[in-house]
Amino acid sequence: MPFQDIIGHETPITWLRNAIQSNHLAHAYLLIGEEAIGKRMTAIQFIQAMNCDTHADSPTPDACGTCRSCQQIMAHIHPDILFIQPEEGQGQHPQIKIERVREIEHHVIYRPLLGMKKICMIDNADRLTIGAANALLKTLEEPPDHCLFLLVTSRPSALLTTLKSRCLTVRFAPPSQEQAIDYLMQERGFSKADARFISFLTNARLGEALNLDLEDTKAKQHEFFSLLFENSASISGSFEAAETLSKSGQIPEALLWIWTGLRDILLVATQAPTEFLFHEDHLPKLRELAQRTSPQKILGLLDTLHQLEQGLQRNLNSQLRFEQFFLHLREAIPPS
Repeated sequence: MPFQDIIGHETPITWLRNAIQSNHLAHAYLLIGEEAIGKRMTAIQFIQAMNCDTHADSPTPDACGTCRSCQQIMAHIHPDILFIQPEEGQGQHPQIKIERVREIEHHVIYRPLLGMKKICMIDNADRLTIGAANALLKTLEEPPDHCLFLLVTSRPSALLTTLKSRCLTVRFAPPSQEQAIDYLMQERGFSKADARFISFLTNARLGEALNLDLEDTKAKQHEFFSLLFENSASISGSFEAAETLSKSGQIPEALLWIWTGLRDILLVATQAPTEFLFHEDHLPKLRELAQRTSPQKILGLLDTLHQLEQGLQRNLNSQLRFEQFFLHLREAIPPS
C-alpha cells in the first residue's frame, strides 16, 4: 500500500523516503516506539518502496502494493529480503536464537538478485538472545555495501548498547487521537463515540485498536465499572471484588479500567468537558459518584492505585493489595 495509507508517522516516513530518493541509505535502521503503532508496517512499506516495480522510475519513492515485488515482500518470499522474528511455541517470551542470525550471515554474502539491496528485517529485535545479539553485532560492524538492516522494537532498552550504536534510530509515536478516531470510523464503520472509546482505550495504537472486538470490550467495560463502583460498595463486596480481580488473570487490564474510572470521576468533579471522558456512556453514574467525593480524595486514590501497581510488580499478595485499595475506595467515595 502507498505511504499515504499509513496513519500518522509523517516525520519518519519523510526521512525514509528521502533516504531512498537521495540514495543516502544508512546500513542499519532501528525503528522504535510503542507496541502496535505501525513500526513494522512502515518498515515493510519502506522495503516495498525500494523494490516496487510500478514506482521504479518515480521521482517520489512509494509502493503500489500490487506488483509482483510488493506482493512477494508482503508474503515474505522475496529472494533478497530476509524476515526474522521470535520463534513461536517458546512460551510467553519467545526469543530469536543465534541460529537465525547465522541465516543472516549466509543471506548477506551474495549481492541482490532483483532489488537494490539485500535486506534483513528483524521484528521484535529486543528478543535477540545475548549470543544472537553479539553475532549480529559482528555483522553490523563491517556490513557489506549491498546490505540493509531494519531492527524493529518497542523495548530499545533491552538491546545491547553497542548494537543500537551501529544503527540510525527512527522514532515512532502514536498518531493523534483525531487521526485514530477518523481511521476507525472509516475502516471499522464505528460511530464517533465508539471510535473515541477504542482510540482512548488503546492510546491510539491502531494495531491494537483494529484487533479489539467492540462488543466484547464494551462488555468488559461494564463488568469492571460495576465491579469497581457497585459491587464494592459494601465491606463484603469489597473483599469479593478483590478476590475476583486477584484470580482473574487480567490484573494489568483491571488496573487500566480502574485508572480510567477514577480519572473520569476526577474530570467530572472538576467540571471538565464531557468529550474528554473515557466512560461517557456512564456519565449519570460518574456525576453521582463525583458528588460523594472530592478531587483531593480521587487524587489520593490514584496515588493508592499507583502503590498497588508497584506492590504487584514486587510480587506482593495481590488479593491483599486489592482489598486495601477497595477499602480506601469505600472511604473516599462513601456508599449512598
